[in-house]
Amino acid sequence: MNLRLNLTFTLMLAAFMPSGAHAEQPRAYKADYRVSLYGLSIAEASFSTDLAPDGAFKVKGHLSSSGIGSLFDDTSGTLDVEGRIGKSGPVPSNYVVKYKHGNKDKSTTIAFNNGDVANTVNVPPVRKKGKWVDLKPEDLRSVFDPISGVMVVTDDLNKICNRTLHLYDGQTRVDLVLSANGGPKPLDIKGFKGQSIDCAAKFVPISGYRSDRKAIEYLKNSSKIGLTFASFGNSAIYSPVQASIGTRIGTVKVAATRLEVLK
Repeated sequence: MNLRLNLTFTLMLAAFMPSGAHAEQPRAYKADYRVSLYGLSIAEASFSTDLAPDGAFKVKGHLSSSGIGSLFDDTSGTLDVEGRIGKSGPVPSNYVVKYKHGNKDKSTTIAFNNGDVANTVNVPPVRKKGKWVDLKPEDLRSVFDPISGVMVVTDDLNKICNRTLHLYDGQTRVDLVLSANGGPKPLDIKGFKGQSIDCAAKFVPISGYRSDRKAIEYLKNSSKIGLTFASFGNSAIYSPVQASIGTRIGTVKVAATRLEVLK
C-alpha cells in the first residue's frame, strides 16, 4: 500500500465524532487508535473533537509511524477539520492535512462551500503519471473529506450500513459502498461501553488516481474492507471505531484503544 493511500485510509477510518447533533453545551472528546499489520503495530493516531452548542465542530488529529512501521515508512502527520453538524449530517468547511515522509514535507488543504469542493491545494502538486483518471467537476459536488465523510447521522443503528460514502482526500475521489454484515453487538473499549454494528465496504475509485496501480486494482477488485460503527451515549452520530482493510501485503487493522469524554 503506498504512502498516500495508507495515510488517507488511516485518517478516513480512524475519526470518531461521539456527539449529539444538537449539543446543549460545549463538548470535548479524545480518541486514540492503533494501526497494525499481522498483529504488529505500524502506526498510532490520536484525535480530539470539540463540539459547540450550535453544532460547529473542530477535529484535530496526529498520526505517526510506530513499531515495525517506523523501520520501513517514517511518516508523521497532523490533521485539522472544521464544519457543522446539520440535521442530515456533517457539512465540512475546511480540511487540512500536513505530513512528513522522511525529510519531505507535504500538505493538502480542501475548502468546501455548501457541500461542494471550492478549492484544493496540494504541496507539492499532484503528479499525474501512468493511466491517470482525471477529476471531473461533477466528482467534487456533494462530497466529504475523509473525516466528516464517515460520520453517519441516524436514529437507527440498523440503518448505518445502508448507504454510500462519497469521499475526497484532495487527490482521489472514492465511494465506499456499505452493506450490512451482522446486527448490533456490544462493544467495550477503555472509556466507552455501548452498542456497535459491523458494515462491509466496497472500495469504488471514481477519479484522481492511476488506473494502472496494482494497489488500486487490489482495493477495487479483491480487498475485503470492514468497518465497525459506534456512537457515544445517546448520540445520533456514528463513526468507525474499528476497521480492517485488505491490502496486497496483508490486512491493515485500525482499532480504537481509548474513547474518552473530556468535558
